[in-house]
Amino acid sequence: MNLKIKKLNNKYIIIGLFFIFSLSFCSPLGEQEKHSIILKSIYKTLHFLHPTPISIDNDFSQKVYDNLFEKLDNQKRFFIQKDLEDLSLYRDKIDDFWIHGDPIFFNIIMKRFFQRVKNAEFLCFQILKKSFDFNQKEMYIVGEQKFSYPKNQKEWIEKWRKYLKYMTLLEIITSTKQKKITSTKQKKITSTKQKKIWKNAFFNEKKRYIKKVEQYIQEYFRKIKIKKESDWFSIYVNVITSQYDPHTNYFSPKEKEIFDLNISGQTEGIGVELQDDKGFPTVVKLIAGGPAWKNKKIEIGDRIIRVAKDVNSESKNIVGMLLENSIRLIRGKKGSKVKLTIQKKNGSIEEVTLTRDIIEQKEIFAKSVLILDKNGDKYGLICLPEFYFNPANKNGRNAARDMKNIIQKLKKENIKGILIDIRNNGGGSLDVVIEIAGFFLGKVPILQIGKPNKKKKILKSHENQILWTGPLVILVNEFSASASEILTAAIKDYKRGIIVGSDQTYGKGTIQTIYPLNRFLHFNEGLGALKLTIHKFYRVNGSSTQLKGVNSDIVLPRKNTKNNLLKFMEKNQKNPMKWDYTDPIPSIRYFYQNLYIENIKDKSIKRLKKNKDFITIYNTMQSLENKFYNEKKMSLNWEELFYENLKIKKINKKLKKLRNNLNTFETKNFPIYYKILSKESEEQKKWKENLNKDFYDISECINILRDFNETPQ
Repeated sequence: MNLKIKKLNNKYIIIGLFFIFSLSFCSPLGEQEKHSIILKSIYKTLHFLHPTPISIDNDFSQKVYDNLFEKLDNQKRFFIQKDLEDLSLYRDKIDDFWIHGDPIFFNIIMKRFFQRVKNAEFLCFQILKKSFDFNQKEMYIVGEQKFSYPKNQKEWIEKWRKYLKYMTLLEIITSTKQKKITSTKQKKITSTKQKKIWKNAFFNEKKRYIKKVEQYIQEYFRKIKIKKESDWFSIYVNVITSQYDPHTNYFSPKEKEIFDLNISGQTEGIGVELQDDKGFPTVVKLIAGGPAWKNKKIEIGDRIIRVAKDVNSESKNIVGMLLENSIRLIRGKKGSKVKLTIQKKNGSIEEVTLTRDIIEQKEIFAKSVLILDKNGDKYGLICLPEFYFNPANKNGRNAARDMKNIIQKLKKENIKGILIDIRNNGGGSLDVVIEIAGFFLGKVPILQIGKPNKKKKILKSHENQILWTGPLVILVNEFSASASEILTAAIKDYKRGIIVGSDQTYGKGTIQTIYPLNRFLHFNEGLGALKLTIHKFYRVNGSSTQLKGVNSDIVLPRKNTKNNLLKFMEKNQKNPMKWDYTDPIPSIRYFYQNLYIENIKDKSIKRLKKNKDFITIYNTMQSLENKFYNEKKMSLNWEELFYENLKIKKINKKLKKLRNNLNTFETKNFPIYYKILSKESEEQKKWKENLNKDFYDISECINILRDFNETPQ
């Protein structure tokens, strides 16, 4: 997630926006005019306000050219090399188009793309009319390798043929496995019998599976074709903005609305989760306590086919509409009414009128549990998935207020220490994280912000009194990012607690603000917003967290994190800003003596070394999983695939045995008992289940909290 800062430096706002006033219009805009204004506005804003402006030249142009082809067609299924050659005369001109707000290259490449999509759709159905030969020995490349564009029409056809054969193969495998599971309940099946079932499916039943693939392909192309021009234009603009850094992005009005919802955890609507099922918005979840749940007339599996945005509006057919556009029609202000036409699972049609309300995504909110050790001492575990806040309402729910309430409740239970779990927490509000840091550090500098090689501004907490003065542990992983790294760094630099988890956190040390493109333009049409990197943040010790993140004091063996996911860390992104440092804040006061912290760390490290069996099991599991997930080729021959499947089954069986050994080891060595203070909600139950699967990390953190109380200062 991204950090929000209250104010930009006025000097830079005036300089940056001076050039935008001339773009103001009063009359309604055509799509091309709108695109031109968006391009110009973003160019001027980035040129004057981005902390590390880049050269807009031929090199920039060529990168945008290549990246746009990649973005539109990352599997290299639509374009052929001739398309790149035909459009290559624009390869050095995109920089000029960008500066002058000319969308010509976007228009040209999209015209070619849509033609290729149309050709590919026709080709797919022609291929699927024929039969596949599963005796033929050939391979299909899967995964995310660097595909190459087909050299000619013949290669292009062959690529689609293999892909459709692969899709059919997956359908057959999935159905055959399901049959086997059903049959196994009745009797044990031999390997020879299994092979016979496979062969029968590949040769006698394949027409049925090809029909399923045909339906999938039809749906695949439908979703491409119903995307609006504004959606494709967002992709084009973001290919350009990503040349500055990975976190400077353009949001269309629709995307900005979704961003606000995600960061606040709240929306105003009817409380249903919808999924696109062949063009029908279909109910897959009812949110407990929401209007639809209370109404009792809507069920999972129901299809919404028409929507009247209010009781006086005309009902609009939403079948075939992009799902996010259907959702926007259904949402609305709290207290307003929406009329839905529902197709029930039995085929009957009903009209339902609902009053919209505020719906909360409770899974992102802070939650806590008491952990009881064998001596009867209590410890508080707080899980914080995001540093959430409401961009539209400063007085709305946010992570700092929720954390404060939780800590106050835990203190009443006479807890001996607090563990804060911010694993997978991608960030959120800058103001919120500074306030939370103040709960443990008081009124001290939390971080420094500014541009590289320039004077830095020191941001302090306003908390006069420390809310929690006792032992503190922060649990992190490679996906603890941005605001999470600010909290982690402050706790570490002041020696306020112990950081436990991965070798380093994510490594995002930049701050963004949201800049509405309509702000200084004289018309009301939505142009969207620019999420703009404006500063880097630096720890109180002077180091940037950019790329390097924050190192844990105690590194735990990594689990449940496949190596292929680590490519999403900041250091593996395209065009990340560089690491640097500034002067440390002088004379910072340490909460604990260095020797005291080191003694606690030593105790934990010694415990971890004793658990060699545990670490060996993890390493073996990781090696097996890496071998499985790094496999990039799949045979399209039914017999070769059958024997390959048997190998995979053996690997999975071994992994299952290792996991069982691990669970036995954890239960034996880490007997922690959980007690939920409040009445358990569905969310709390699910979280508690996950805690029971997470004994090792949680238990070692509790051991460290106990060491705080037992180690003399």
